[in-house]
Amino acid sequence: MKKLFKLLSIGALTLSAFGSIAQERDWEWENDRDDHWQRNQREHRYEKPQSMFSKKDFGLILALNSFDAAIDMPELNTWQSRYVALQWRRNHRLITGRQVDVALGTGLEIAWNNFMMKYDEQYFEAGDISDFELVSEPFEKSKLVNNMVNLPVMLQFGFKESNFRFGVGGYAGVRINSYQKFQDAAGKFKEKGEYNLRRFNYGVMAEAGRGDMRLFAKYDMLPLFNDNNPINANVLTVGLRL
Repeated sequence: MKKLFKLLSIGALTLSAFGSIAQERDWEWENDRDDHWQRNQREHRYEKPQSMFSKKDFGLILALNSFDAAIDMPELNTWQSRYVALQWRRNHRLITGRQVDVALGTGLEIAWNNFMMKYDEQYFEAGDISDFELVSEPFEKSKLVNNMVNLPVMLQFGFKESNFRFGVGGYAGVRINSYQKFQDAAGKFKEKGEYNLRRFNYGVMAEAGRGDMRLFAKYDMLPLFNDNNPINANVLTVGLRL
């Protein structure tokens, strides 16, 4: 009996020792897990967030021109009155957060404004004004091209969770070239001229979208031709920035 009692006592002490060891290991494992979680939280907290806006941004703008507040202007073939621009932008990062980024974009843009006539018409210069007229021989194509160099400035906002961006700003530009292009049965030809087009212009612009493809819009605050011209209109441009 004494021997049995002794064996039971030894077994109880052994189980108690194993239980203490297991409990101590569980406690150590929980502490290690808590330390690991806290370390990850600290590393994540102090990790520097990445901006949605690259420092340099090169874009291609493909859009359509239309006339607004037109005074006796010719009717356009809207789908062929294209705006094509090459835009280089430097983004000055103002805020780089975990959810929202803000950057100021400045740069340079070379733009070609194409105004395609809907009918067989052409512009002509008469002294210090410009007007348009019907032609006797039909044109397959007739368009006025206004080549500009613009300086855009845009305040941009980026939302990281949705990868959505939008920007608002303005621009100022100078005309560097202007000409008309024609195509008829005899072939293609070009005619350079000033056409009393405005030398300097400025306006407002905006863009919005996800990723690298965004909707783009701009509006010239001054009319296309000089103020003394009998025909005139402001230009609205809507399209995509790629």
